[in-house]
This record gives sequence, structure tokens and C-alpha cells, in this order.
Amino acid sequence: MSAYSSLVLWGRDLIAILVFLLCAPVQAGTLTSATFDAQGYSGSRERNYQIYVPDSLTRPAPLVMTLHGCQQTQADVLDDWGLKAAADRYGFILVAPFITSYDGLRNTNCWGFWLDQHQQEGMGEPEDLHQIALEVEGKFAVDPERRYITGLSSGGAMAVVASVTHNEYWAAAAAAAGLPYGEDAASVSLSGQCPGFATFHPVSQVVSDMRGELDDDYAIPLLVLQNNNDCTVIQPAGRNLRDAQIVVFGDESHDTPNEALASQEACQPFFEQNYGCRQSRYTLDGTDASRSLVETVFFDGPRATPSPRDTDRGHYWIGGESGNQGKWAVRQGPSYPDIIWNFFERHPRNASSPQGAPRITLNGANPLLVPINTSYNDPGASAQDAEDGEVSVTADCSQVDISRVGDYVCTFSAIDSDGNTTTAQRSVQVFDPETPSASCTTVDASPLAHINAGRAIAGGLFNLRALSKTDQQDIGFAYDVWSSVSLHEGESDQWYSQPPAVCSGS
Repeated sequence: MSAYSSLVLWGRDLIAILVFLLCAPVQAGTLTSATFDAQGYSGSRERNYQIYVPDSLTRPAPLVMTLHGCQQTQADVLDDWGLKAAADRYGFILVAPFITSYDGLRNTNCWGFWLDQHQQEGMGEPEDLHQIALEVEGKFAVDPERRYITGLSSGGAMAVVASVTHNEYWAAAAAAAGLPYGEDAASVSLSGQCPGFATFHPVSQVVSDMRGELDDDYAIPLLVLQNNNDCTVIQPAGRNLRDAQIVVFGDESHDTPNEALASQEACQPFFEQNYGCRQSRYTLDGTDASRSLVETVFFDGPRATPSPRDTDRGHYWIGGESGNQGKWAVRQGPSYPDIIWNFFERHPRNASSPQGAPRITLNGANPLLVPINTSYNDPGASAQDAEDGEVSVTADCSQVDISRVGDYVCTFSAIDSDGNTTTAQRSVQVFDPETPSASCTTVDASPLAHINAGRAIAGGLFNLRALSKTDQQDIGFAYDVWSSVSLHEGESDQWYSQPPAVCSGS
């Protein structure tokens, strides 16, 4: 080959490389890792999480928490789901928790959406996620009107749980291949066959369970994304999510899908294939003039995926053009990052209030453990506003009774010059360090071994579950001899799923 020919070929290669670099997506942001320490409430555990912050972020910014599915980690979320590119494009803080460790018998890395101790406010995984979000708010300026949560599979189901247990905090939620609130493990098809088979609670029971847990009248909007050909989380999961949401938050004249349907259109955007996707909006009065109670994204996607590491059962996240072909993640189809963000952007918590309320940072621990009959001096809080800078904080700790053991709340509020108000709460746990016979012993054993030793009892349906003796928390199957679960003794022969307050120090 002549020198001239070599130069021509080298030039063509250089041009190809430059074109690739110019056309490749550019992500400019900072990824940091953090660890959430287990707290004193039942079911709390140490959890790792990562935060992706675009360099050109406008502050205060929206927060989007995203939960991985079973047999995944936060790395799958960050690497394959196209969300870092979406964070750069739309300007939000992306938070990706990792379940890290968990109780009971589960498939690897599943969020425990079906376990009672992880379905209630102030307990377990939904409370840990809430506290992780508050930790992020302590590090970055987050718009309190635009806190959002989403996830896939068990992560999608846990996003639904979070939206019910903490609808006073989250502005909106999106569940991809998720499940209704209060469902049990039978709602997932684990046969490995297509089509799948699962049993679901009646919508009336889901409605009752949701109403029993909700403690705020905010009608939190929900986006439901469901492949009709999913053989793991099968329809009617998506329809049940939709129908329960309409009944719980709609009025009597618009509490069915037909009555609440406001519009339906093809899903946009999509990457290469749309798979017949239809996005439907259901509102309080059945018109486009109202905020959505729920929106559905239903499509007929393929079952097979490019990755050899998943199950080819139509169960996946669609990352769109910026996504990757990872475990339970594909690129082709309705682009979840863009569709979910569009839904979130249209549903801030209070559409009528201006953005940019103050951000409150609590000093000291939350929850704060205080010995009985001592003086209580709250560590206080500070607040920053994007326009006003530091603003004053008002504290109300009048509920705290230092003379009685119990759980109390301090409420903090801050208001800026535009009248935007933010509130935050600290949990105060008053305990008695002199409680007699507190051994503070921890024993690691299988659920069956705990039952045989008297640290747990058999309970639940047909006594198939193991429950910690004193606080009656589910720690796994009663016949499980292979898992290792920690139980903690407080007072003599009183066993708890988490270390009791008396063992937390003074």
C-alpha cells in the first residue's frame, strides 16, 4: 500500500472517530456515593445509595428517586436506564438507592413491597427511602414541590408503597411493571412460563388498604407503565393500579375508568418501535382541564430481550435512545425516561404555588434519642432560600414530654419573602436507660432456629411466617433454615427485629 493510500485511510478513520465523538451523547455531571445508617424504627437497615447531579443544574432542583428491580442494583439503574442523560437534559437530581440488605426469604435484591413491616409509614423500607431523600435534601437544594419516585418491578411496587405511605412528601410517582399497594407475593408470576399466572387482591381490598394507610388528603398522581406481554408482572396489575387510584382519589361521579378518562393518545417519544403504546389520562372530572389522578402507558412489547442475563419474559425497563441493553433493560420502545419526566414535570405537588421555597436542614440526629427526665435541648435547624439566602426557622417542640417514654415530633417551618413555606420534622424518642434486665444481645440465626429458641413465633397465614417475639415483625418463612436474620434482645426475653431504643445509648 502506498503512503498516499495509507494517509487517505487514516484520514477516513479520523473523520469517522470525530463524527462518533460529536454524535455521542455527552453527560456532564457528578456521581457521588453515600451510606444511610440504620435508624431506630422497626425494619430500618443500612443502605447504600448514589446521587447523580448535572453540572448545569438550576437550584433548587427536582429530585427523582429511582428503585432497581429484583436481581439488580443501583448500578443497573445508572448504567442502563437512560436516566443520567435525562437528568442532564431536564435538570433533576437523580437518586439511586440500593436495597443493600433485607429480611425474610426473597429473590436477590427484591424490595419487600408485600411484607407488612415494609408497607407502613414510619417503618422499614418506605421510611428508609423517605429518610434517604431527606439526607439528599440536606446536601443539595431540592424543590419541595417536585420530589418524585419511580422504579421497576419490585422497585415499581415499592414506589407505589412510598406514594401511599408518604403522600405528604412525594409530589408524584411512576411504577414500571409495578403492583398495587398491599399486594402479597402471589401477585408475581414465578412459574418461568409464558403466559404467566398470578392472583391479585380485589380492587375493593386495595382501595381499603390504601385508605387505611393514607394520612394526607393530597391526591398523589401515579403513572403506570405496563407491557401487556409481561409474564412476570402480568396484566391486570396495571389495570388494578389504575382502578384503585381512581376510586381512592376520584369523586363518586368519576370513580371508574370510563368516567374518569380524559384523553388517550399514542405514546411519545419512543425509540425505533412504539409497540402500539397508548397513554391514557384519568382525571378528577374526566376532562383535560384537571390534574391527572393516574395515567397509564400500556403497550404490546416483545418478550425476548438482547441480554442473556435476564429471563426473556417481557419484563424490563425501556431506556430509549440513551439506554443500554442490560439486565431487564432494553432500548427499543416507548422511552420511559422521557415519558416519566414529562408526567413528573406536569405534576408538581402544588401547581399553583411558585417554585423555590426555602430548604430546611436539621442539625443533629433524626430520630433523636433522649433519656427520660433529662433536659431537652433541640439541636435546631437552618434554612436557605435561592433568592433570600439564609432565612429564619421556627421550631415547635411542644409535643415532647421528657417525663414519659414515647415517640414525639418537633416541627420546623421557614418562610421566604415570596411567602413560600417549608416544613420539616424531627422524630424524638424518649427512652428509659434504667429499664431493668436490658441485655442488648443480638443473635443471628435462621427464622426456624429463632422459633425453636423462643425468640420468634410462627404466625401469619397457616403459621407459615416467622414473627419476632415482641414487636411481631415478619422475619421470613417459619420453615426457613438457610437464611440468617438478626434479632435483638432488650428487656429480658423480649426480642425485636431492630435494636430497641433502650439499647441505643444515651
